Amino acid sequence: MSSLRERAPAGKTRRNPGTVKRAIELLVFALAAPVTGSLLFPHDPLGLQAGFPWAIVGPVIFAARYGVAHGAVCAVVAAAAILFTAALFYGSLVAAIVLSAGMVVLSVVVGDAGSEWRKRAAQAGAENQYLRHRLKEFSNDYHVLKVSHGQLEEYMAGQRLSLRQALQQLKPVLTAEENGLQAGSELMAVFSQFCSVQIAGLYAMKNDKIVDSRAVAIHGNMGELPMFDKILNLAIKEQKLVSVKLDSLAEDKHQNDLLAAVPIVDAGGKLHGVLAIRDMHFMAFQQENLNLLSLLCGYVGDMLTRSKGASNTRGAWFMAELETALRFASTNSVRSSLLCIRLKRFDADRQISDHIASGIRSLDASWQLQSRDGFQTVVVLLPLISKSQAEGYLQRLIDSITAQFGIDFEKATSSCRMLELTKSVSRDDCVNFIRGTEQSKKAKRGKRVVGSRLSAERSEPQEHDSGDEKVA
Repeated sequence: MSSLRERAPAGKTRRNPGTVKRAIELLVFALAAPVTGSLLFPHDPLGLQAGFPWAIVGPVIFAARYGVAHGAVCAVVAAAAILFTAALFYGSLVAAIVLSAGMVVLSVVVGDAGSEWRKRAAQAGAENQYLRHRLKEFSNDYHVLKVSHGQLEEYMAGQRLSLRQALQQLKPVLTAEENGLQAGSELMAVFSQFCSVQIAGLYAMKNDKIVDSRAVAIHGNMGELPMFDKILNLAIKEQKLVSVKLDSLAEDKHQNDLLAAVPIVDAGGKLHGVLAIRDMHFMAFQQENLNLLSLLCGYVGDMLTRSKGASNTRGAWFMAELETALRFASTNSVRSSLLCIRLKRFDADRQISDHIASGIRSLDASWQLQSRDGFQTVVVLLPLISKSQAEGYLQRLIDSITAQFGIDFEKATSSCRMLELTKSVSRDDCVNFIRGTEQSKKAKRGKRVVGSRLSAERSEPQEHDSGDEKVA
């Protein structure tokens, strides 16, 4: 990294422009009132006889703006200026000393309140950012279901499959390959059947900005992809559906260019590929149908991200979600919880593991692991959930397992541990927690043991997911 940075000349120290600017601002707020009062009101420069001590306004405002430390320093500088002014223009320093002490105390109080509110605002902003990211996925899911059960079943009553059923059948195909987009023929069948696409091609991305000219799948006489087509390049740049105008289509002005380009992008902004459309039914080229195309491509992008499209394994995807939760915890004190449930070996252990892993919110993440000796373990990440709220979730889970499987939770599990993700918890702490070999005292304080079998849990071998991938 040092080679990328501009090095300062020998014997000179590089200064942060922001620090210098803040130091100048501190002096202005601290000295503005005493200096101005000395020049304009030499008979009472500190305003002690004016009914309100205006000399304290500057440090108090500075403390509210920058916090306790900066406010206290500004107040001390202002106090020195007030005492110096009082020594020159007043016969006594008693009033100036009282004024200075009160100003320092008030600046500290105001600065502390300002810091606390900024911290709360940053925490709320971080939570909103996390929720906005997930809201895009929820919105895609909701509208797909709405379209499937509403308009598509009404206008395509003769079709054998609804859109929801088609997407459900498509999900295992997308997760079967390392690159889920390789299941292009199945995707193209969905676009053709439900969106009336006649001539189109599905293309993967070489990187974030360049599309691979080799088609993953084509429908009709697509021909060669026009790499410099304005519609294609704009769709990749904006990550939004781009199409020609309807009047241009009616007059056949687009000639051999693309009719529309739909990026396959997930809620996080990762571009997986592009659906390039050269022709489609004229009656289908309406805004409603184009919106459906964009919705489907966004849904497919989310599906690829959740499976193996954006992270090679389920474990890698889970660890990416965990790192996101840890980052919010360390930067904005947004707490989350990590739950690790280890099941005993019996007839229904796999069914219970699937029940725990699937019975979560879309905001949550789960990871099923299996040790070399066949024991099932389920790890559940609960973002934006504190330890007390996670305990409520665990109780609901216990009731659900008891009601559905008719088995006592403690008899079905060998251990159940809980870790609250705070700013002091690192990624290594979480990995050791999942492995059952945590050494950190802070991690130990975050554990919750159901039953008295935690010591046996720690002695078990390291666990793996279904692909024999090590926790790392």
